[in-house]
Amino acid sequence: MDVFKLQKINSLASELRRYNFADSSDSAFRQAEQVFEPSVQQVVVEEKPSVALKVDVLSERKFEMILEQNNKKYEQEISLLRSALGTLANEIECLKSEMKKMSEQAPKQKDHQEPLKTEVKAENPRQGKFTSNDVDIQKMFYCGAKR
Repeated sequence: MDVFKLQKINSLASELRRYNFADSSDSAFRQAEQVFEPSVQQVVVEEKPSVALKVDVLSERKFEMILEQNNKKYEQEISLLRSALGTLANEIECLKSEMKKMSEQAPKQKDHQEPLKTEVKAENPRQGKFTSNDVDIQKMFYCGAKR
């Protein structure tokens, strides 16, 4: 048997063991060998006692009952949510119809804008209308000797 094939068998055996497809490492190795070498088939018959079957049946039935209870619980919650959503949708529709009625009853506003009124401001002496003739530059700037 070559090394590459042996590595594949070992990795498959570890995966089988990890995911509980095999009870022990030996059975996992045998199952992996059967996958890679179909000519080497060994029939392994394992007998389980009848008590284990009863336990499996009971645990399976218990598991089914738990699943049914959870399904019923989720169905109830979903139906409750659906009814709440239906109620909310009805309220929204009522509000929309009220808004339409209110908009129809409300007086229509003017479409055009009224022009703004312009006010004439009184003249302020500090912001007055001065011209260059009103102010003499020589009075503003002194160009004489320093005192």
